[in-house]
Amino acid sequence: MRTPQPLPPALVGGPFTLPDAQRYGVDALRLRARDIHHPFHGVNLSGAPDGLSERCRAYLRVMPAHAYFSHTTAAALLGVPLPIDASQHPLHVSVGSPRTAPRGRGVVGHSLRTVNGAWIDGLPITAPSHVWSQLAGMIGTDDLIAAGDHLVGSRSRAALVTIDELSTLSARVRRTKGGKARAEALPRIRFGADSRPETLLRLLLEDLGLVDLDVNRPVDVGGAVGVLHPDLALPEPRIAFEYEGDGHRVDRRQWFLDIQRQGLLEAAGWRVVRVTADDLFRNRGAFAARLIDLCQSSGIQV
Repeated sequence: MRTPQPLPPALVGGPFTLPDAQRYGVDALRLRARDIHHPFHGVNLSGAPDGLSERCRAYLRVMPAHAYFSHTTAAALLGVPLPIDASQHPLHVSVGSPRTAPRGRGVVGHSLRTVNGAWIDGLPITAPSHVWSQLAGMIGTDDLIAAGDHLVGSRSRAALVTIDELSTLSARVRRTKGGKARAEALPRIRFGADSRPETLLRLLLEDLGLVDLDVNRPVDVGGAVGVLHPDLALPEPRIAFEYEGDGHRVDRRQWFLDIQRQGLLEAAGWRVVRVTADDLFRNRGAFAARLIDLCQSSGIQV
């Protein structure tokens, strides 16, 4: 098989269309060679796109005017944590009605009554409040709450939207797809969660009847450290819940810090419950039973 002629340097490393190629003397036949990738109709790449952002940048070459990346695509671009089964293929792209929804390989188009957004890092992305609204019906209610928690911010992460903004938009689009899920999720969104598992842990605890949880609120442990921020805490009777992802296990420094953190909390009169991914995602029933036993031994009604 013949080796394809090298592309001009200007066409290497970025997306280009047939007219782009023709300006450099490259014809349509060359673009059918095996080394050229075609992620979208009319878009060519000298190498396979690496990740969501690169695929979005490739689609920009043929993206309609006044269109925005939306739904799970926009959520991922904004850093919103999504469940594993929320695929990043194809791209979701929205325009305002009555414009025709984009169509083509690798794209799901939407023509919406209301769509707006902004350019972020060179990409047109739907406004965060609209992204949250669009996620309803695509992901479960617990994950919709986790997405809301992410968007309203935490001590270490700036808010992208307020709960009032989510509520206002949700009321405006209440008759659209996902209205019931939005209504169920809104009252449970809280400022302060640092991760999706922290939110899912809070929801599990609340479902067991532990409704007065503090989220990453300061706890005075005295000494040189002064203040710690447990993931979740019951001020009375001083029970702290700490979620430990796999990084806490494999990172030696983090492991020692976790032990030190637990010791400081316990010395200050707190009981620490360390929660793993196995507890939260694989053996939830057994973990819930342990929590009920813990509550009963601590005099908490559940």
